[in-house]
Amino acid sequence: MKRGVLLLVAALAACSPAPEADRPRPEDRPLTVYADTALTEAFTKIGKDFEASQGIEVEFLFGAGSALEKQLGADVDVFASASPDTMKTESKVFAVNRLVLAAAQGNPKNVTLSPRWNPQTSFAMCAEEAPCGAAAKLALKDAGLPAPKAVGQDSKETLAKLTTGEVDSAFAYATDAKPSLGLFAVPVLPDLKFPITIVSGSPEAKKFYDFVFSGQARAALTDAGFELP
Repeated sequence: MKRGVLLLVAALAACSPAPEADRPRPEDRPLTVYADTALTEAFTKIGKDFEASQGIEVEFLFGAGSALEKQLGADVDVFASASPDTMKTESKVFAVNRLVLAAAQGNPKNVTLSPRWNPQTSFAMCAEEAPCGAAAKLALKDAGLPAPKAVGQDSKETLAKLTTGEVDSAFAYATDAKPSLGLFAVPVLPDLKFPITIVSGSPEAKKFYDFVFSGQARAALTDAGFELP
C-alpha cells in the first residue's frame, strides 16, 4: 500500500505545472518582447541582429511602457520600459534618454520656455500615466504652463501632433525629435532611465536580455540617439 501511495504522489508531482520562472517557452512561438515605443528603431535593429546570431525569432509589441506593464502575461518573455516606475520585478537600466521641447526648425512660432513660456504658442505632451508624460509633469511642475492643447499616448504620437501642425511644439524624447524630421529640440530633463526585465524566465528570454547589454546592441542604441548608463 505504501509503495502505491508513493507512486501516486510521484505521478501527481510529475503532472504539476512548473513554476513560472522555470517554465520553458513553447518552441512553436517567437520570443515575445514588449518595449516602449521610444525603442522601436533601436530594438527592431537589435531584434534582427539577435535573430541572426542566435537563430531565435523575436516578435515585438511597442507601446507606452505604463500600458504595456498592465498587459504582461504568460505570453510575454521580456519587457523593456522607459521608466523604472513601470517595473514590478527586478530590472536593470540599459539605456538613458532625455526629455526635450521640440519645435519646427527656425522656430517660426517663437516657442520659448525660458525665461518664460510664450502664451501665444501651443504644445502637446504625453498622457501623464505614460513615462514621457510623467517626466514632462515633473519637469514643468513649477513652470506655470497652461494645459496642453493635445495629448499623446506615447512620445511618437505626441511628436506627430507637432509634425502635422496640430500644435506649435511638443514635449517628447530626444531620440524621437530628430533633426531629420525638420525639428530642433531644447533639453528639458536629462537622465531618463530605460530598464529591462525578464518576464517568462525562459532560457531564450535570458539570451535576449543578455544580448541587449552586448556591444552590438549598445551600438544600435547609441546610433538611435540613446546614451548608455
